[in-house]
Amino acid sequence: MESPAKKKILDALAEATRHFAWNDLSGLSAQGLAECFGVSRNLVSQYLNEAHGEGTVIKINTRPVYFLNKAALCERTKAEDLESTYDSVEELMREAVARKEKIVSFRKLVGHQESLKQCVEQCKAAITYPGIGLPILLQGQTGTGKSYIAQLTYEYSVEKGILDKKGSFVTVNCAEYANNPELFLTNLFGYKKGSYTGAEKDKAGLLALADGGVLFLDEIHALKPECQEKIFLFMDKGIYHMVGDNETWYSAKVRLIFATTEDPQKVLLKTLLRRIPILVQVPSLVDRSLQEKRELVHEIVAQESGKIARQVVFSELAYQTLVNHAYPGNVGELGNTIRASVAKAYLRDPAADPVELHLYDLPSFLLQSGTANGELMEYDDGKMIDTRQMMKQKYFETMLYTFNKGLIEQYRNHLPMPEFIEKAYILLEGYTDYLFFNNPAGKTPKDDLTASLVENIYQITAQKYNLEKLSNSEVVTMSRFILDFASHSVSCLPLDKKYHKEIQDCIEAIQRLFPINATAIRNVARLIQDSLNIKLEGIGYLNLLIYMMYFNREMETSQIPVLIIAHGFNIASSIAEVANQLLRRKIFDAIDMPIECGVDVIIRKVSDYLKHLEGCKEVLLMVDMGSLEEIYKYTENLKNVDIGIINNVTTKLVLDIGCMIMEGEGIETILEEAANRNQHRYLIVRNRQKANAILSICQSGFGTAEKIKKLLEKSLPAGQNIPVLSYEYDSIETMGSQAPVFDKYNILFVVGTMDPKIKGVEFISLEELIEQKNIEKISELLNEFMSPDEIQQFNDNLLRNFPMENLLNYLTILNPEIILGNVETIIRSIEAQLGLRITSNVKVGLYLHISCLIERLIINKTVAPYDKLDELQQKHQDFIAVIRKSFAEVERIYNVSIPLSEIGYLYEYIALGSVEKEENSVEDETGYFE
Repeated sequence: MESPAKKKILDALAEATRHFAWNDLSGLSAQGLAECFGVSRNLVSQYLNEAHGEGTVIKINTRPVYFLNKAALCERTKAEDLESTYDSVEELMREAVARKEKIVSFRKLVGHQESLKQCVEQCKAAITYPGIGLPILLQGQTGTGKSYIAQLTYEYSVEKGILDKKGSFVTVNCAEYANNPELFLTNLFGYKKGSYTGAEKDKAGLLALADGGVLFLDEIHALKPECQEKIFLFMDKGIYHMVGDNETWYSAKVRLIFATTEDPQKVLLKTLLRRIPILVQVPSLVDRSLQEKRELVHEIVAQESGKIARQVVFSELAYQTLVNHAYPGNVGELGNTIRASVAKAYLRDPAADPVELHLYDLPSFLLQSGTANGELMEYDDGKMIDTRQMMKQKYFETMLYTFNKGLIEQYRNHLPMPEFIEKAYILLEGYTDYLFFNNPAGKTPKDDLTASLVENIYQITAQKYNLEKLSNSEVVTMSRFILDFASHSVSCLPLDKKYHKEIQDCIEAIQRLFPINATAIRNVARLIQDSLNIKLEGIGYLNLLIYMMYFNREMETSQIPVLIIAHGFNIASSIAEVANQLLRRKIFDAIDMPIECGVDVIIRKVSDYLKHLEGCKEVLLMVDMGSLEEIYKYTENLKNVDIGIINNVTTKLVLDIGCMIMEGEGIETILEEAANRNQHRYLIVRNRQKANAILSICQSGFGTAEKIKKLLEKSLPAGQNIPVLSYEYDSIETMGSQAPVFDKYNILFVVGTMDPKIKGVEFISLEELIEQKNIEKISELLNEFMSPDEIQQFNDNLLRNFPMENLLNYLTILNPEIILGNVETIIRSIEAQLGLRITSNVKVGLYLHISCLIERLIINKTVAPYDKLDELQQKHQDFIAVIRKSFAEVERIYNVSIPLSEIGYLYEYIALGSVEKEENSVEDETGYFE
């Protein structure tokens, strides 16, 4: 319940918001309100920040911070839907005016405040420039949205009153004229009667049509040089000749926007490029955040829902497959993929509302990429989510979110600050490991650019505030964090909102203890924001602060400093950082040297390093190879200090020397002992043994084999480390014991739904495990590795982990609730028509086999050929008829047809005992299979 004091202060803020002057906001700060009510500033700040977190108060992050009542300001300015946080009063004023004027053009663009913010600002600046604006060149890959940005730029100019509504937006695809420059010039400038055969009257060109508006020339690189020349002549004077009239000058006030997918420096004339001052780089989809990708999906799905007048809902698996795929065609390909998928789902049942989109509605290339991504297997194709649910937080939790959630939880435990910082460092190290070891794409040009900017920013700040220089590895770490924050900061917004006060309190507490000037860190954050357009405030600033603390953490300095010098980008830095971290002592510094670096550069860097070692009598230099090994020739006169040098530096050698330094040994003893202990030696052991493993396979696909693997792993008794490997059935069946897995592992037995018949390797069907059939064989295979009690526990775990009602959860795309009833009906029909009672263990196999069979038919998976088709058709027409009748309803529901080869496999499964011996598979009361 809101306290009376808080209500009184917030009511006063609302009243002040209705009457304040934009040039005097002093009464809207925490201090101003505190003085007005005669209470503490901290109490007022707490109330205001709580209200900001609740979304009722606008916060302006200036110094001092100002607060305004959102509802009162919207009412006063007639603005709609203002944000909760602004960086300056001017930004809020501009936004209030824009919202009042209902300027919605660029607000329709997903990412206009994030990855596309710079693009939007450039387009706004160019179109509003006095006169006829400035020409714009949009450069980006196919499908990135260049045409849409051009269209929105035109709409923005109309909304702002820069262009009259009568001014047109004219689009020209220059690629259509790549081989016909004359036609392009005729259409662009117009022509006079009689200028060429067929020109029976004067006709104005596109420039005249776009007069007072915007002319958008897409694929400008496709134009011949002579066409480009004509364009820049018009850009210079704003006048042109019509084709067939070289005497009369015509004029047009046209704002020009160009677009290209190519490098402008390579495809455009330099004279044309010089006349285009605004080059807008439109990022590809892979360079945009995952959150923006989800917003794009949400936007496109909403559009398609409107077109078909139906709500569209996705299965969780289909949605995750869609957003996790990399689209070479960018936003355009993403949109086409969604439209095709919605169309397929709609066609399946036009009367359905909502339209359900499952994995099998996605294009085949998405199915392939989805099945190749093991992480997607945790999602359910039967669980439906609508477009509103797509935007909810539970689908957007990231490692950044997990890291910050852990930070906040530790702070809320009210630990002493030193203890909190230690726990924060542990969380930070785990998050940093993720940034380095969970990056499948590896280092990208964007990483290099960000690292370069971070290094320059920190170097500027370090010189100004006397901070310690970051190592190469620390620069890379910081750049990885910034890129991850740029992509996933949206996932932390709920934390920022819910724990706003705790985050601010934590920042203030750290700054009171932190030896680095808080002003310096604020300066780093501001420069990063200006250079990379990434806001580091709230959680972002807290993360930056903890990283800076970590990089500059106090460590006991060693009496014998050690300098590691190695070739490579951050080899020396990485070794030094790992050693200092493990030893918890500041012993090692590092210099990273490029491969081509000369000895003179190395000596200069070493000399600069030694100049800062005041009072040091001994120093160790650890080098790797090559020119660095000759460094002793140049160190005799560097400084009045003894210098020890050791080569072939490794992490093991560094740690060895670090331990001896901590034990107080002298430089001579250290070098002598290190040289003796770390001599290179080698050993080859020729008694290679293969690790034991269990193999999981399934004829219906690799995904099901993976799920059988998880079932086995979950059922193995605690302490048993026998690996379970999932493998493709077709490969095992084709290659047999020559498959690569048998070269690396000693396969104890194979588990699956159909025997691949590998010589010398036992096969145990999944049903045998679940029904505990042939338990003697299982015990015999495992008795070398498990006790009888553990084997029994393994069997008990299987029964507990794989009950019948959960059987179909191990499928990939089918809805368990629906398909379970369908398969049960099929089996009952087969029993009734054949007069059989199928035993329970065979039924378990049939449930899985038939479910996988239906799934294969739905996704058009190629069926393995059945080599006894002629015999089946000649001798078992009655059985074929039974199966056809039993499957009729399922064929109608899923619009599939069961082929004869699948009927053949069912015949062997039921009649020939492919799961168990024939006499135990089916209790035949009629003699049908005799």
